[in-house]
Amino acid sequence: MKSKKVFLSFISIFLIFFAKAYAFEDLVEKRYNFWPLGVYSKNKIRGYERKEFLGPFIYKYQFESENGTSYRPFYSSVEQPDTKKAYFLSPLGVYSSDNETTTFKLIPLINKKIEKVPSEEKEGSKWEYFPVFFGKTAQNETYGGVFPFYGHLKDRFGREEITFILWPFYSKVTYEKYTAQNILWPFIRIAKAKSKEDQSYGGFKFWPFYGHFREGEEERKFILWPFYIKTHYKDDAGNFEEKVFYFPFYGKERTDAYEKTIYLWPFFQKTCGYDPFYEQIDAPWPFYRSIRGKEITGKRFWPFYGYVKKADSLDSFLLWPFYFYKEDTITHGNSTYFEKEHRFLLLSKENEIFENNTQSRREFRFWPFYYSYEDYKKDLKIHYFPALLPLHDEGLERNYGALLKIFENFEKGDYQFIKILWGLYRYEKIASREVHELAFLLRAVKDKETNYIEVLEGLLGMGKIDKKPVLKLLFINILNTNQEVQNVPQDRSVSGNL
Repeated sequence: MKSKKVFLSFISIFLIFFAKAYAFEDLVEKRYNFWPLGVYSKNKIRGYERKEFLGPFIYKYQFESENGTSYRPFYSSVEQPDTKKAYFLSPLGVYSSDNETTTFKLIPLINKKIEKVPSEEKEGSKWEYFPVFFGKTAQNETYGGVFPFYGHLKDRFGREEITFILWPFYSKVTYEKYTAQNILWPFIRIAKAKSKEDQSYGGFKFWPFYGHFREGEEERKFILWPFYIKTHYKDDAGNFEEKVFYFPFYGKERTDAYEKTIYLWPFFQKTCGYDPFYEQIDAPWPFYRSIRGKEITGKRFWPFYGYVKKADSLDSFLLWPFYFYKEDTITHGNSTYFEKEHRFLLLSKENEIFENNTQSRREFRFWPFYYSYEDYKKDLKIHYFPALLPLHDEGLERNYGALLKIFENFEKGDYQFIKILWGLYRYEKIASREVHELAFLLRAVKDKETNYIEVLEGLLGMGKIDKKPVLKLLFINILNTNQEVQNVPQDRSVSGNL
């Protein structure tokens, strides 16, 4: 059995190299197909190139100003003149680089961003390789640590300093005007002003029993959280905020912009805005809602029907979660964009964008069966099925998408490429040239100067190539064995749209 497998492997490798040596070639392109082991094609005029190995698992391409590589399902990269992106272990790992920044993420372990363009204001640097982190401030002060054992950070997360030991057992945070110590976070917190004369900062918390803090113009208090919570804020400009909750029976919020009253949260709520006027009533939430105000109205009778209409948008549903509809109008410069979206059962949708009353883009997903995307400004169309991925993410699409699709169709300008059953059958069209391939079994090529068909990669072939008659037998053209491929002419029909 083992010797048989070795023999078959040797024969397969031999046939691949043999077929490549006697690949189909004319003045326009060169290609060979020994699917699923290896597939190659290159258009000599436009430079389009495709390499595939082991079906959809290894893929390299060059198309216009973009080239990409995929080792599915682990890694994919794409390069354009000014950018490079790489996706690994999607959706966790992302690397991207452009003229301004380089970003590297491996959620939740690593998050690193490097600015290539020097900023006018000097900033610090940081490196994070969870659980180890270290960095340097703009004043060249270093910090670092190993979470959760010990760490010291400076000028991070809006704090001057953060120190922790065996987190969450102990941590200390230094703010601009006060410090706070946490013991067994979030249970015990002690805050003290940096200056003993400053009585506007300080407080104590023993959660969930009691807490009382003052931080400048804000005061917070709770007893048996969340049963009783009270917050008060007021500044010299007249802005204020008052909140009191006896959860879940009663709550009241008052600010300089609105007032909100709650009974038996979250079922009965009323919100009133002052300027501009706004009123929202939920009675009871989520079944009934009424909204009225300046340039806004809304009703909801959940799950049957609901809508919110503004001056430039509409958001509605019918028989939730079966159907949703929304539209938005945005003015940017001299252009007006109108977007409308129909959504079915949350994951299926049709999205259309119009620019100055002319449709510029359409996206349709009927999950998990079918997906299409059309960009009319770029003359781009993409169709495939099934569409098992519930949302569009470039990393997921490049690493997993090709493994999940039975049919794919890509069109841009006068170029079209179709794959069925992961490349068992493929169709490629560039201008007037059309190529059909059924693995290594059958190939048909047709344009103004070539009309040729062959089986088993040239084991037998007949027709004309570059206007010359061809009859292949055992991969050799027996009509003209001395014919050599000439230089690519500049007036071939496929070069008209370069």
